[in-house]
Amino acid sequence: MIVSAKGGTGKTTVTMLLAMAFEGTDIESGVIDLDPQGSASNWIDYFEREGKPIPQVEKYRKGGKYDIVWVDTPPVVNAKEAVKKEVKKADRVLVVTSDSPMDIHATRLTIENLLTTPALKKKARLLFTRVKKGTGLSKTVDEVSKIFPIKRMKPIIHDRNCYREATTDGWRALTADAKNEVNAVVKSLHN
Repeated sequence: MIVSAKGGTGKTTVTMLLAMAFEGTDIESGVIDLDPQGSASNWIDYFEREGKPIPQVEKYRKGGKYDIVWVDTPPVVNAKEAVKKEVKKADRVLVVTSDSPMDIHATRLTIENLLTTPALKKKARLLFTRVKKGTGLSKTVDEVSKIFPIKRMKPIIHDRNCYREATTDGWRALTADAKNEVNAVVKSLHN
């Protein structure tokens, strides 16, 4: 399950990149799109309309056979019941934030309001996205992450144009560095 406090942190992009990362394996991903914008659904629909469905990724359907189900949520500060229900069912909750002070503040509120028990906090991980390498903010990520009561993932999804291009060109739009970042996040989800 992928959550963020506000729009623009890259939550839907992360959801879809993680689902696409298993292309060429025998792992099937289903995507549940709870976000009213429907961007994850639109992403999948676009590729289907173009006649090139994303390998091993489809919109979740009841009775489908999936190895992994990814849940893209609306921005969450005060979660609705549907999101709270999905968080309780999830094996892992990935909280996405950028290094922006405003995103960090909102993310802290999301964690306080959504991850209300030690068990929920234990299965949650913090992922920084849209971080520009070499900026003052990027250099403070390790320090800033200490304010959160959940484990921070070491990989970072940096601010790369190819991630935005993946909405129309898929996994092949990613540079080698971008693919390595996404694959590092996949590996870190098991820790």
